[in-house]
Amino acid sequence: MRRLKTSGRQSRTATSAGRKNSDERGASVVIFALMVPLLFAALALALDFGKLAYERQDLSNALDAAALAGAGSLPNDPTTAQSAAVAYAKINDPEANPVITFRCLVASTGASKTVAAGQVPNVCDPGTTAGAKCNETLCSIPCVPGGTKTCNTIIVTAAKDVPFAFAPVIGVNTGNTGALSSTACKGSCGSQIPNPMDIVMVADRTGSMDTADRNAMVAGIKSTLQTMTKEQQYVALGTIGRSSTSPGSCITTPSTSQTTGPWLPVPFSNNYTTNPAIPGGTPPLNNSSTLVSGLNCLGASSTGTYLASPLKSAARYALGLTPNNLGSLPVRSTPAKKAIILETDGEPNEQNITGGTTALSNSGDLGTTNGATACQNLKDVATNAKAQGLLIITVAFGDANSARCTTGGSYVRDVLAAAASPKSAGVPSAASNDCSTTALRATENADGDFFFCAATGAEMGPIFASAVNAISTSSRLIRLPE
Repeated sequence: MRRLKTSGRQSRTATSAGRKNSDERGASVVIFALMVPLLFAALALALDFGKLAYERQDLSNALDAAALAGAGSLPNDPTTAQSAAVAYAKINDPEANPVITFRCLVASTGASKTVAAGQVPNVCDPGTTAGAKCNETLCSIPCVPGGTKTCNTIIVTAAKDVPFAFAPVIGVNTGNTGALSSTACKGSCGSQIPNPMDIVMVADRTGSMDTADRNAMVAGIKSTLQTMTKEQQYVALGTIGRSSTSPGSCITTPSTSQTTGPWLPVPFSNNYTTNPAIPGGTPPLNNSSTLVSGLNCLGASSTGTYLASPLKSAARYALGLTPNNLGSLPVRSTPAKKAIILETDGEPNEQNITGGTTALSNSGDLGTTNGATACQNLKDVATNAKAQGLLIITVAFGDANSARCTTGGSYVRDVLAAAASPKSAGVPSAASNDCSTTALRATENADGDFFFCAATGAEMGPIFASAVNAISTSSRLIRLPE
């Protein structure tokens, strides 16, 4: 009887265990049934959030392309910059609806985090530095282009809704990329022009340049040197008006001869500035530099105004056809862009040199007493120089804007513009007006080509800085100070 009782207890225990297992299986089924919608919801969200991440990256790429496309037209054509940015954004992402804003990006003074002197308006001109945001390297200033205001930086911003494919089953129909921005700047974009360059500056110092204007021109060249990077940009100095073959203490002492003495008295220099007291600040000029000392003592020449010969000499020197000193200077990481900046204040007055050739392969001078021929010689030398890859920038100063090569002939300003490098493929530089007023000069100097004009020596500083900035034409994506 005791065994039967034990057997009954075991039976009841087994029945209880079976019932418990059955209950657990039932609960698991219920839990699984409840979890299925959640699992599908999680899967739907995972798939659609993956799509959202893809669309966000796709939009970011489109904005990068748009910013670079727009920056290519800055600072001179903000309307084209805006339309190009919008067009490129939509080409790369048809659903993008970008908002375009502009900034002026310049150098910072360093630790004090303020706009460096000379950057506005030389690099870009927002009209005011109010609202500038600076770090120790750069300053970003709000900029609304128009009139005389120029901006060198474009910001392209957009956000878009992304329709979900799976998440609508749980009531989530769309996601949003959030606002994305891309910023691109053209030119130096700050205190230092990063591109390696070999620049020959050819400045008119003949008698028609009065002392005040000549001094202002020299000051303009000096201030331009302070925006450059001596380790990357090597600068030589030529003059219209030869220098003496026996210069004494001043390397730019003018020659008393029409036919002897160098057109380029100062070789390429890489020590024209010293290190600034504050990192990121304006570098002081190095008065021990041959270039700076040559500018300091640049005197007036009593000779005539030659055009083709100094340009030919500068081109041969920059290209190494005439021996230069580039081989003694440090090699830079990438090949240097070679450029000539030629400034003159009047029509050709070439004496005591006749004949010669415009071919760069020949080292001889050329000249003529015929003004029309002299102007044509300038254009022919420039054509040959440009064919060798040199970038030519010309500056018409003072009377050069109204003078003619000969009575009834071409305006000197038109000849200088024709000598300058083209604005773009198939679009030559041009003198679009006579530069007779401040407004007309502003228009001419903001048209994006390589011809500039000035009426006073005080205007020469910004023009030289703009000319050097024009050589550095690359656009790049950049992060603005916050």
